[in-house]
Amino acid sequence: MKSYARRRRRLSEMLAVSFVRLAAAFTVVALVSILGYVLARGFWKSNRMLYPVLSSRIDSVSGLSLIVNTEARLDEVSFQVLQGAFTDEYTTWKKIDGRDLDFFPYLADDIADPAAALGVDEVGYLVEVPGDTSVTVASVAARSGSLALVDSRAFAALDSAARDSVRVVPVRDLSLAVSPSVTELRENTQLSVIDEGAVARLFSGDVADWAALGGPSLQVRPLLPPPGHPLSDRLRDLGLLARVSTAAFACADWDAYLSLLAETPGAVAVVPAVDAARLGLDTIELARVESGWNLSLRFLFDAPRDSGKIGGISTIIVNTVAMILLTLLFAVPPGIAAAVYLVEYAREGRLVRAIRIGTETLAGVPSIIFGLFGMLVFVQGLGWGISLLSGSLTVTLMILPTIVRSAEEALKSVPRSLSEGSLALGATKVQTIFRVVLPAAFPAIASGIILAAGRALGETAALIYTMGSNYNLTRGLFDSTRTLATHVYLIIAEGISSDRAFASAAVLVFLLLAVNGAARWLIGCVGRMARV
Repeated sequence: MKSYARRRRRLSEMLAVSFVRLAAAFTVVALVSILGYVLARGFWKSNRMLYPVLSSRIDSVSGLSLIVNTEARLDEVSFQVLQGAFTDEYTTWKKIDGRDLDFFPYLADDIADPAAALGVDEVGYLVEVPGDTSVTVASVAARSGSLALVDSRAFAALDSAARDSVRVVPVRDLSLAVSPSVTELRENTQLSVIDEGAVARLFSGDVADWAALGGPSLQVRPLLPPPGHPLSDRLRDLGLLARVSTAAFACADWDAYLSLLAETPGAVAVVPAVDAARLGLDTIELARVESGWNLSLRFLFDAPRDSGKIGGISTIIVNTVAMILLTLLFAVPPGIAAAVYLVEYAREGRLVRAIRIGTETLAGVPSIIFGLFGMLVFVQGLGWGISLLSGSLTVTLMILPTIVRSAEEALKSVPRSLSEGSLALGATKVQTIFRVVLPAAFPAIASGIILAAGRALGETAALIYTMGSNYNLTRGLFDSTRTLATHVYLIIAEGISSDRAFASAAVLVFLLLAVNGAARWLIGCVGRMARV
């Protein structure tokens, strides 16, 4: 009987230990998964992008080169962006490389017919013509925000110093054109986008019917450019002619190439984007996955502009630090003072019980309620408006119950023998509290402050009503501003950019880690001082 009881007790202990380990493992996995996902998305981006042209780049389009001022952040442009640059589509660089800078397009006067080279009827009214190629290059080098089209051969003939004063930007200039039968609307479906990786499969015969890509039930008929045409070499470099479908048409000349494209059902061909624009050919957009670094030093140190669509988050980081410091300044002294009163001076009774119940209740009140209270009292009642001060005081009210309760429990955990020994040595009660009790309880109090600071850093709802959403650098207590958490919420809610949201969230996580690290360092310093 006793052996049965021992086995049962041992089994119960094993089950209990297993449950605890399982719960601990689940907690660790959940935390690592959440933080890992946020940090991974924050540092690295991978998006499916749509482009009207293939990835192939060339330095000279129709015998012209695109040059830019060396301050431009361009590695390449699509032919459609090139067209827009010289047809007054852009007035700033925001949509091109993210800079809030005026846009100055130039054309060299030794270009015979720039409109035809761009596939447009005429160039824009904002385009300036400084002079020949050498003068145009000098103008681009001297003016930020400028770019120009110059004759490629004339540019190559310049001395190296002149060429090095500007940058040549490659252009993606090849479109995937198809027969009108491929893109026509059939049964409420229309083919307009395919993966760029499927282009090679179209030419090799691996995709024999457009239905496999979501299009109509038509045989894929790839067209091959005329032998010896420069386009053949580029398609071969792209790997499109490595293996050619038996259904492919070999065209004798360029006119036959374009005629077959318009007349042959299911036809597909690669054509220069300028010809596609000039002839009004049906083209298909190409989707490809682009990956790269999401969080960069430029993002950290640039100021946000245009509602956070461009620029970085430098001012928002400063505003967040200002808010948390101001909030802790308002919340920590009264919170610790209230805990000292409840533990050392207050007598147990109805009043103390009511204070504790009220504190615990306030700790569970939703933040939106605090936001409404702050809006009515601080913003409207006291007339402080939507400002840093109103938001900080609102968050102070939110985290004060947490600080009071954690400090109270920390003070209660200090052995009474320490305070009694201090009093026996002749110290006053105030001296005992400040020199004995509080230093002994400080590590636990600091843990509560860290939790409260974490809640303040992650708050959004209350701050939208009281602090606002101005992303500029705050210049005073009565300026509207936004924190990182609010910034993440707003750019997601407004559909601005999930990549920027995750990058900001990663910075917020590191800021939380920095606050925790600083608090632990402070705890260690106080502990060493107390031992001395």
